[in-house]
Order: sequence, then structure tokens, then C-alpha cells
Amino acid sequence: MPFYLELSPILFVFTSVNYGVGIIYLFLKISAHLAMKQMALTLITHSIVISRHQSAWETIFLAAYIKRPIFILKRELLMIPLFGWCLYLLKNISINRSDGVSSLKKIMKACDEHVDNDRTLIIFPEGTRVNYGKNIEIKKGVLKILDALKLPSIIINHNAGKFWSKDSFLIKPGTVLIETISLPYNADQLISKNKIQEHFL
Repeated sequence: MPFYLELSPILFVFTSVNYGVGIIYLFLKISAHLAMKQMALTLITHSIVISRHQSAWETIFLAAYIKRPIFILKRELLMIPLFGWCLYLLKNISINRSDGVSSLKKIMKACDEHVDNDRTLIIFPEGTRVNYGKNIEIKKGVLKILDALKLPSIIINHNAGKFWSKDSFLIKPGTVLIETISLPYNADQLISKNKIQEHFL
């Protein structure tokens, strides 16, 4: 008697994408000789991950390593054939910066719902990929999200941009160092902002 496994479209896409990024990450590790060394805290026990954004590497790594991740991303990415459709079906949170305050309210509501459903929220506070060795001001919207959720977070600093820059397809061999620290919830947004930026130095 044949056995049929029924999967919802979202679960099917999530499983497929997770498997796919796992293969890509393995390819980077073996073929491109781009390894990873994690220091300090584990990543999978937190509801909110705040990561430095330097290249495509951290997106692939976090998607492969974190269980049930949810990314906050630019709406333009949803327009990419197949890739964008998968992002949409996985209910990642898209940002339309031209919407201003109304967009931020929708984002905070979506973040709250995903955290309640045991998804791990991944935030790139710089808002865009930043070249290795360069620092920019983090976005105020990130602090508002943290204040709305009132949960501890983990901050990730890494040097992936040293080996795979945002402006290049060339991947240099090396070891990406990942340093993590905890960020307890603090009602004073300035304290949270300073701790994120200090860890990114």
C-alpha cells in the first residue's frame, strides 16, 4: 500500500529552502574553503538575533543554522523570481521604507506574531550590507522593534565581508569568526543602541 506524506505549501517550501541553503553553506565550506568558527553563546536558543550585515554569507549561514528563521528584508527581494516567491511563502517580513511609520507598525505586529509562533527573528540593524572595516549608524526602527517585543536578544559580529564582499562574487578562502554576546531587554533604547554598535566595532 503506497504511503503519502502530506505537507502544507509553506512547510514544503520551508523544508526545501532550509535543505537548499544547507547545501549552499556546505559548498562554501568545502569548495570555497570558507569555514566558520563560533565564539561564546549559541545561536539557536534565542528568539531575536541581531546580526552584522556584510555579505551574502551571513544570510546563508543563518538560514541554514537557525531553526525556523524569519528575516526582515527589503520588499524588492520578493520580486526576484523563485527566490522572492520562497521568501514570501515563508512569511518573511518585507519592508517598504517609503511607507514610514505605518510600515513600522505592521513590522512590529508581524514580529510579535512570529515570536509567539516560536520563530527566530533575524534583524540586520544596519539596514544594508556594509563593507568590511566600515561602520554605520544602526536604524532606529530596530530599537523600536526591540522595545515592542521586550525580549532578550543575541548580537552577532563577524568578519564575513573580509572574504566575500558585498560588491563581489569572488569568495576568498578563510575562516569567518563569529562573536556573540547577549543583549538583555532595556527600556533605554540608547543603551541597547550603544551595546550593538560597540559589539560591531
